[in-house]
Amino acid sequence: MNPLAWPRQWRELKNHPVYQRERGGWGKPNRFYDSLSRYSPFVVMGAILLGVCAGSSNPAIFAGNEALLAFWCLLCLPGIVLNGVTLFGLFMAPALTAPTISMELDRGTWDILRVTPLSTRSIIMAKLLGALARLRIWPILFALSLLQGLLLTCSTLFALGTDGSNLATLSGVIVGLTSAIRPWLEILFAAFVGMLASTLVKSATTALAASYTAVFLIKVFNSSLIWLGVAALIGKGETFSFALSGLGPTAVYFVAIVGLFVGLMRQADRLGSGN
Repeated sequence: MNPLAWPRQWRELKNHPVYQRERGGWGKPNRFYDSLSRYSPFVVMGAILLGVCAGSSNPAIFAGNEALLAFWCLLCLPGIVLNGVTLFGLFMAPALTAPTISMELDRGTWDILRVTPLSTRSIIMAKLLGALARLRIWPILFALSLLQGLLLTCSTLFALGTDGSNLATLSGVIVGLTSAIRPWLEILFAAFVGMLASTLVKSATTALAASYTAVFLIKVFNSSLIWLGVAALIGKGETFSFALSGLGPTAVYFVAIVGLFVGLMRQADRLGSGN
């Protein structure tokens, strides 16, 4: 795919009728999300509470380092808010994507979409991106992830010492960069899981349940603490542990998204052929 053609393709996508419908431009494409959005205040409060629990403790960087207490206080608030926004996106993304194709297959309207001039792949990507466009968190997620990345880069360099070693500097950059990228990958992973599940089953409820199960399991078993344990078993030292605790989870999410994208395109071809 030619990168120079991306602006033109994005403009075409914004005018795509399926994209317009999924983003709420007309009609009510997703009753599951509409029902869930009624309870969004409670979802926000729960995400903030969980964000406090997740964002107010980072033993990978600050354990036993009292000199960084002031820096920790500076990091605490944006970390809590970022975790809250990310958890909110993780909860809402499957509700936006998991029912999209399933409801079309269940109602028999997918066959109507297939006979239009639109390609199956463009329909699925328009549904995915249109659904994500309904989330209103992207500007604040960008600002918070950028701030958190800068703060964690600085704090990690302080925590590892100011000896100026290349390894310490690289570790600080890795921790900061991955902390800025990881929230985006987590939400995209949840959205892709929901979309792929939606192409596999006709029941929107089953697709939604399967998506939430996958999101929960990878969230638990791909945490920074798990990767700290892996680093401890390898025994490469503190600097290596810092880098791996950030790089490991981010790499897993990235690889998973690539795999989900490939699987989604194969499902699009299968659905397009009527198999």
